[in-house]
Amino acid sequence: MAHRRCLPKKAQQDELDAVLNFWNFCARLEANGFHRLIGTNDAAKALGASGTASAIGYIFHEKWAKAHPQVIAGFIGASREAKALLARSDEDWQRLSPVIKAEGRELDVLRDRYREGIPKGTAEEEEADAAKLYAVLAELGGPRLVGPATTLAPGTFWKEE
Repeated sequence: MAHRRCLPKKAQQDELDAVLNFWNFCARLEANGFHRLIGTNDAAKALGASGTASAIGYIFHEKWAKAHPQVIAGFIGASREAKALLARSDEDWQRLSPVIKAEGRELDVLRDRYREGIPKGTAEEEEADAAKLYAVLAELGGPRLVGPATTLAPGTFWKEE
């Protein structure tokens, strides 16, 4: 099994000219002298999104969520609060430094790229953008990429009640 850091290491060893990778690996490369060709947000906008594309999702059973609305609301609220805190507090990024094993320029680039990726629209806007992007993927990649569904599945985005 290939190590998850294989592509960034190969790039650092001059074995690859470019890599497509998760944002955090790209940010670390960027902090160490690599140049970003295009970011996820720019690619999403080029494909029809109006804002920052949602990149993190949470999975739970709908039946359980409906039986525990306070727990789900608390979880969603905590996620929003954490993003808001990391969006405004450089001090808290310094506290995270040992956990994410980054400091100096690398920590700064990770912080900046994370902040760029925080969706700023409403849940409805995020869902509309996700539907647009899914439609592009379905058209370009067909069933081999997305399976038989040609549109984003209902319920992909949780509707708080």
